[in-house]
Amino acid sequence: MQKFFLALSLAFLLISFGQAQVLKVKVSAQYSHLPTEEQNDLNTFADKVEQYFNGYDWTEDEFEYDVDCTVQIIIESVQSKKAEKVHKSQFVISSVSGENFYDKYWEFPYTESRGLNHSNIQFDPVTGILDYYAYMVLAGEMDTNGELLGTQFYDRALDIANEALLSEYQTGWATRITEHQKIMDTRNKPLRLLKPHFLEAMLLMEEGNIKEAMSEAEHVIHGLREVFKMQPN
Repeated sequence: MQKFFLALSLAFLLISFGQAQVLKVKVSAQYSHLPTEEQNDLNTFADKVEQYFNGYDWTEDEFEYDVDCTVQIIIESVQSKKAEKVHKSQFVISSVSGENFYDKYWEFPYTESRGLNHSNIQFDPVTGILDYYAYMVLAGEMDTNGELLGTQFYDRALDIANEALLSEYQTGWATRITEHQKIMDTRNKPLRLLKPHFLEAMLLMEEGNIKEAMSEAEHVIHGLREVFKMQPN
């Protein structure tokens, strides 16, 4: 029993759990320090982003569970470039189960009349970042449903990042690819493989199936040892 709780305690610090299909996102935007004209342009921006996330079916899998997230957008400044208003911003997304990303390098053109649409025709610096982090969050969540089930979503996120590097709005994308590579690194694979076993152990424990839960917990302990061997620091 002691090993069981040790495994859960360690895994809780390292692993998020949950099942995913639909994003339920609450978006807030901070820009009160900007000039009045710029603030007026951004009055509906948070609502548009929220609808962009919540009004779209991001996956087609059988795991019909919502992923509750919060998004904070901090507009630092607005500059005129090539007849466009370019917004330099920070972007933070967090899911209740622990998928968290903080991005300091988001630049995008925007005016109040601009709509946000789901399109695969060409890279869009506004929706591109939203798509990228939607898939990054869903990838982490889907890894809890089965071993490495999130890979297809990590791959979609990488496709967006590679496309962004060929666009006029490349700021921050090399950094995002580096962070993506860390997650997909071979040394991180054992940690990803633990996610469904940790969730199963939790569910079995809640159901009172102690023996089965202990078996899953032993699997988690073994996996954590492998992670520590590969990344002792």
